[in-house]
Amino acid sequence: MGSYVRTGALTSSSKPLKHDQELRPSICCLCNGGCGIKISLDQDGKIKAVFGDPENPYNKGKICPKPMEISQTLYGPYRVRYPMKKVNGTFERISWDEALDLIAQKYNHYLKENGSGSIVGITSKVGGSYSKLAHSIFSSLTGLVNYGTGPICTDSEVNVRKKLFGDGSGTSPLSDVLNSKLLLIVGNNAAQTKAGQFHWITEAKRSGTRIVVIDTRFTETAQAADLFIQIRPGTDAALGMALLNYVIKNNLYDPTFVSEHTNGFGRLAQDVSSFTTERAAEVTGVPQNVIERLAEDLATLRPGMLFEGRGVVCVNNAGASIWAFESLMAILGNIGKPGSGIISHINNTGGISNLIQTKDVMKPDRKRSSSTLYKDMLEGDVKMLLISGNPCVTWPDSARMRTAVKGLDFVVSHTLVLDDSAVLADIVLPATHWLEEAGAQASVHRVLQWKNKVVDTLGEEKSGGDFYRLLAERMGLPSSYFPDSPEAAWELERKYNKNVAGISRERMLATPGGIHFPCSEVGKETVRLFPSGTFKTSTGKVELSGVSDAPLDYVDTTEAPGNMGVSREKYPYIFSTNKVASHYHTECQYSDWANEMEKPYVEIHPLTALEIGVGEGDQVRVETVAGSVILPAKITLSVPRGFLSTQPYFGLQSPYGQVPANTLFPVAADPIGGNLVSKNIMCNAKAEGGQES
Repeated sequence: MGSYVRTGALTSSSKPLKHDQELRPSICCLCNGGCGIKISLDQDGKIKAVFGDPENPYNKGKICPKPMEISQTLYGPYRVRYPMKKVNGTFERISWDEALDLIAQKYNHYLKENGSGSIVGITSKVGGSYSKLAHSIFSSLTGLVNYGTGPICTDSEVNVRKKLFGDGSGTSPLSDVLNSKLLLIVGNNAAQTKAGQFHWITEAKRSGTRIVVIDTRFTETAQAADLFIQIRPGTDAALGMALLNYVIKNNLYDPTFVSEHTNGFGRLAQDVSSFTTERAAEVTGVPQNVIERLAEDLATLRPGMLFEGRGVVCVNNAGASIWAFESLMAILGNIGKPGSGIISHINNTGGISNLIQTKDVMKPDRKRSSSTLYKDMLEGDVKMLLISGNPCVTWPDSARMRTAVKGLDFVVSHTLVLDDSAVLADIVLPATHWLEEAGAQASVHRVLQWKNKVVDTLGEEKSGGDFYRLLAERMGLPSSYFPDSPEAAWELERKYNKNVAGISRERMLATPGGIHFPCSEVGKETVRLFPSGTFKTSTGKVELSGVSDAPLDYVDTTEAPGNMGVSREKYPYIFSTNKVASHYHTECQYSDWANEMEKPYVEIHPLTALEIGVGEGDQVRVETVAGSVILPAKITLSVPRGFLSTQPYFGLQSPYGQVPANTLFPVAADPIGGNLVSKNIMCNAKAEGGQES
């Protein structure tokens, strides 16, 4: 039996757990790691224990703390079990019929009176493949302006990569690291963010792959590396540009690949020509000889791979960093070959095409960026909001987001729990958990795995697939486009999306670990993208200078959006956020066991703690131009002096009653990639008095 976590107590044991029923297999859907799990149920059909699936070739029976928390999310007191309507500030139970009728009435009213742009969706947690497809169909029929996880997680990475390679997905599976001679990890604590899959990195190291980690914090991933390079916050682009310059000037790149498969090499070389390793050392704090040794290693230890994380994606100068590091991989010829490429949890299968007839498609009547959404909500241009997620915690400037949501005419929350966003809604709808819904799940290994429904709902929960289909019927939309089950949805995907046409449910279930994609037909699985050297850009080449009309350049994080014009005297420190495995998403906050493992805290270097006069556990007020939060101090040498960091997703309605850390971030976007900023904001910190109780 593989590793497992008991759900009866927070303990570890190597003894096999007795169970009365057959273990039901599934795939964890919390981080796109694709970990196989097995669920033991009690006599009432409720979760008894969660095991890692030893038959899954990707996690090999290993699991992280997140699956441990599943049962408390499903069966805990915060779970929403039935539809509710807010009446005089208090929620009252209503039927699904009443809820759907009211939502349809409001939706049609705003469509007619204010246009499609007056209705917005923030749907980072809409559900599995069935729900995502139904939501996509609904959006096409109604012109819904929708924001998924992109603005707060992936936009900069996807947008820059699309312009470089023509596809925003990662180019290679994580498992390919076993074929690599060097893995460069930048701003990514994979030991926490991909905990169930981190063994691939340690296995690669044991087999001879050189692991290099670049990060501001001395993370668990850094501790496992052959080389850890601690960099000043927000200076990754400077390092990437210096590496490019050194490789180009010393002719260490792959001349054949550059000549045959790239455009814009000359301009890229010009852009980085002034960024010497000496200059980069001054900016980044990384010694010049370390930068030059890294460049030499990258050039000689080929094939090589790159694994970026939110530490370079969710910052105010993200686009330049991603542009630099991914261009570096390209000119070294580290694309399309075994053991080369870019690893990412972003591995989209692509959308459906030609399902909906042109006459039925409604285009949004206005466009708005994620950074202007707040203003549009506050000024009344947005009337109605559909929520599947918790933007009042996960989006920046949380207090302003709460004010904006509270002031809207009509808000619907389709949710697992009554979180910070749901409590502001007019209608709250109970959503299914991913264990209560079948579907296909993509992973960091570029595979699709099918998971069957494991447990029944205990209340009136419905999936996003059912919700959007039923709402479309109530609104008088052509509901025949909608599938009525996860299985039917997947057959539609296969019919209208050539990237998955060759991947049946039966094949996914029969193949441990699933099927690589794109796969247009059986036998044409694609393990890694671009094996022929032909890219999805208009020229078929890597567009090294096509990311922006402006040249690739370095802008210091203190002078980039969110920090421009901020007084360094008043805000002398840098504040950031970092995920931990036990509190990965807002869903994970509703677990007492997670509370036993990790509580909210702010990491502070000992010398910074001395400056502000706090000791371990003392309350610290962290202030920025956007707001303030109070957190207990965790004094540690893992962060540099002048840098503070905490977990991002605690909320006021969670058991912690914590002001969200994202309160501290003003609404600002990376100018190249568009990601909203949730790291590296200038701050002040002072002792608040008292200790954590």
